[in-house]
Amino acid sequence: MKCPNCGSRTEVDLDMHSSGFSAEHSPVKECGACGLVWRIKVEAGETLVDIIKNADTLKK
Repeated sequence: MKCPNCGSRTEVDLDMHSSGFSAEHSPVKECGACGLVWRIKVEAGETLVDIIKNADTLKK
């Protein structure tokens, strides 16, 4: 999956141990390139990016 902050595809890891966010339908992702932690969730039929922790480096 592409990081919504930096666009990296190769350095995105699943974080399976975040309590409260480990549901299979919206797993937590962490970008190894910029440090952004997020999940994709669907509310009322709309897909949203839920930012859990901001990136260590800003998008250029």
